[in-house]
Amino acid sequence: MAGERSDPHSIEEQDLEDFDSWTAKAALASLIDETLGSPEVTRLLARESLRTEIVREELVANETLLAKIRTLQDQVMAEGDRGFRPRNRAVSLREVAWLLVAVLLGLGYLSLMTAAWSRLPLFFRIFAGLMLPCVLFATGALAVRKVTSLREWMNPDAMQFHEEQFGLGPRRSFAAREIVLPEVRDVISAHRRLHFGTTLVFEQQYDLGEEDSSRIVPTAAAKRIRRVLERAGSGAVALGGQRGSGKTTAIRSLQRGLLHGSENPAPLVVVASAPATYDARDFVLHLHKLLCQAVLERIWQTLGPETGWRWWVRRFWLGSADLVGSAALGWAIGGVLWNGKFTQFPTDVWQTIARVRFPDLLGPLWTQQSVPNRIALGVTAFLALRWAVKLLASATDAVLHFVRRKSSAGARALEAKARRQLLRIQYLLTYTTGWSGKLAVPAGGELGRTRTTQRAEQQLTHPEVVDEFRAFAQLTAESLRAEGITDRVVVAIDELDKIGEQDKAQQLVNDIKGIFGVPGCLYFVAVSDDAVLSFEQRGLAVRDAFDSAFSEVVRLEPFTLDESRLWIAQRLPGVPEQFCYLGHCLSGGLPRDLRRTTIDMVDVTIEHYEPSLSTVTGILVRADLTAKASGFAGQARGLAQTPELTELWPKLLRIPDTRQAVELAELAAELHEGATPDLADPINRLRLHSCAFVLFCATVLDVFTDALTQSRLTPSLHDLALARRHLALDPHLAWAALNDFRKAHDPAAA
Repeated sequence: MAGERSDPHSIEEQDLEDFDSWTAKAALASLIDETLGSPEVTRLLARESLRTEIVREELVANETLLAKIRTLQDQVMAEGDRGFRPRNRAVSLREVAWLLVAVLLGLGYLSLMTAAWSRLPLFFRIFAGLMLPCVLFATGALAVRKVTSLREWMNPDAMQFHEEQFGLGPRRSFAAREIVLPEVRDVISAHRRLHFGTTLVFEQQYDLGEEDSSRIVPTAAAKRIRRVLERAGSGAVALGGQRGSGKTTAIRSLQRGLLHGSENPAPLVVVASAPATYDARDFVLHLHKLLCQAVLERIWQTLGPETGWRWWVRRFWLGSADLVGSAALGWAIGGVLWNGKFTQFPTDVWQTIARVRFPDLLGPLWTQQSVPNRIALGVTAFLALRWAVKLLASATDAVLHFVRRKSSAGARALEAKARRQLLRIQYLLTYTTGWSGKLAVPAGGELGRTRTTQRAEQQLTHPEVVDEFRAFAQLTAESLRAEGITDRVVVAIDELDKIGEQDKAQQLVNDIKGIFGVPGCLYFVAVSDDAVLSFEQRGLAVRDAFDSAFSEVVRLEPFTLDESRLWIAQRLPGVPEQFCYLGHCLSGGLPRDLRRTTIDMVDVTIEHYEPSLSTVTGILVRADLTAKASGFAGQARGLAQTPELTELWPKLLRIPDTRQAVELAELAAELHEGATPDLADPINRLRLHSCAFVLFCATVLDVFTDALTQSRLTPSLHDLALARRHLALDPHLAWAALNDFRKAHDPAAA
């Protein structure tokens, strides 16, 4: 049984013949049970009304998941103690204070009970003895709850007695979080509860207006980027894909650590946008500046700000001033309330405290004093206790600071170097030195000489800038890894695909590819489809800058039908599937257009209460027709007036006023009259674009009506999204695909 695999003692005879397979299956079963019991997965299962046994059965039978566990076991065995070890989290002063509070509470109770034991009646002795374990348990629970390091030490990654037999070692948490948990989410998504209907309703909306959302759809490209981050120590990777396919979102997800596929801390990510007009030297300097700033920010987040001697001197003087002010305040309040002279208040208080004999505290300090004296003693005790706590905190802070400084010397050295590098990049330093002299001579004459030498640091050449960047990037990667802060540096260059001319983009890559290949540094560059095509032609007689610069290409494809449905369902829980299909078809699966279409659908609900599918489709299609009709008219105005254009103009002007699907289909046929496959002719190209788009809108109106039932939501509707993509590439191909779709679905009968 699958459940028996989680117990390492349940070894059957056939398991002994392949012990490695048994350990992998046992480790997988244990990780599945652990993941399914986590609060996050429990909430997901409850939301989808999904039984745990169903998910567990699918995961245990997943051979790919089992292969990943076996591969990880082999890596753990091969690495041994050579693997990267993240830096231990520094103990905070707040945690130390809570630990001291817990210890003092326990010791205080023991001291009071010991001192008063001989004077207590029998009943109170029994009560105090029974309360002792309760007090010790309460103080221990307080320390464990407030001190994270103590809790981690007591429960180190949920280690159990059979953990060594699983062969995962310190990477168990990584296996649970990065291998098993994504598969669990995929299974839950595949079995998620679907909603059907032709009325636009949803429970709530999430992250529609935010591109930096943590809800990442696990596409094939995202999974490949995770694998690249896990395996590649250096190199350059091109992110390809058409506009709107999510290259910028992928880079931002890298920066936020959402695509990080390792148990190690998230990489240090530097993101720069490629300039439209550039100077290679200035761009490398810009990357160098961003890297310095990222290093300073990561070290500050990990170790906190550097505290020099000036900080300690300022803290001493501020503390001294606070002490004097507190003493003066206590003297002033106590002197006014104390039954004596103002100047005798400190002496009388000291004599009162000297008469105290533990454990008899109430008599001298409370019952034998008048009410004003009690208030004066209370104020004095409060100020004294406050300063005792502050002095203890200062001493503890000084010790912790000394320990942290010793353990982070390498990181602080890198921080200082980053500051120097940043200063050198931002400013041109000028140094002036000189000497002068004057000699008096008879008859009132003077002889003088002045010599001044001015030294200005010369600007570095492009090769020197590249060498400086490479040296600092390598030092950063080595230092951060040695300090356990992160195991690699990632430099992402975005918007290279927005450079209009391919030659300029290739020239930029040629000029900056000298910074590639730094050990411990991985580069991601967003490139155009043409660059991807040239890379895929490697090995032929064609070789260009992209082929020689990049080690591999990750192409971001538009969403599939299921990925678009999941994207919308994550942001609009409870939305009917009909509207998910509508969003996918109108956007063609492009993530950027899918977001815009979904936002437009939600905006319809502002003016229409629970609008129907026909209403939403009509509003979105009419808005699209109006916008595209303006674009077609603009293109036509830029063409030379010919009889063909004169004949086409009235048809283009009818586009925004045509509303019904049948009329749009007829208009599309009129626009297509006389069209040829020749896209070189601008009028023919305009004719093909306009007729294909109008026919697409007519088909969408025909399909997405209130009669669209669950049985008619088939994968073949994805062909409509493909036709939308073809509109931007080849309108003639889009026209043919739309006609094939209409014949197959017979929209006239819908």
